[in-house]
Amino acid sequence: MIILRQNQAQMITFVMVDSNCTEVTGLGTGFTLQVSKAGGAFAASAGTKAEISNGWYRYTTTAAETDTVGPLSFRVTGTGAVQQNLLFFVREATVGCTEFTYTVTDSVTGALLEGVEVWITTDAAGSFIVWNGSTDASGVARDASDALPCLDTPATGTTNYYFWKQRAGYLPDSTPDVEAVG
Repeated sequence: MIILRQNQAQMITFVMVDSNCTEVTGLGTGFTLQVSKAGGAFAASAGTKAEISNGWYRYTTTAAETDTVGPLSFRVTGTGAVQQNLLFFVREATVGCTEFTYTVTDSVTGALLEGVEVWITTDAAGSFIVWNGSTDASGVARDASDALPCLDTPATGTTNYYFWKQRAGYLPDSTPDVEAVG
């Protein structure tokens, strides 16, 4: 399950497909997205919608859409597409977190890479996502609000976080980068 932080605008990405499971392109911002907080009734979304490409879309929540701790459900519909049901979990914002700068470079040329999708998990299997964003022009991972990852740190010692990344034209990570924070 993907975790979103309370009271923060955050970007989510998803694919729209038709009844044959073929990606639906060309919706732009013309898809409809509804939000349900903690099992409440679905309501119209207020965030920013965009088409990425090849059937992929993104939505940036508002801080008000993540103000309730618990399940956060999205219902996404669009012309020619089957309804997509997305489930996230909003957790309470942590005051004692550490901002972490994570920079992505090309492993061959060393060039800074912009537009790399980055997500951070608390486990090596990649199941418990605690942050997601993409790299800016300087290759630095930032969320939809342009903030660095803010990772929970223990009172003593360090915690390992697992950094995953992907970008069109590059092979996806099969193993994450492990970073000790604390």
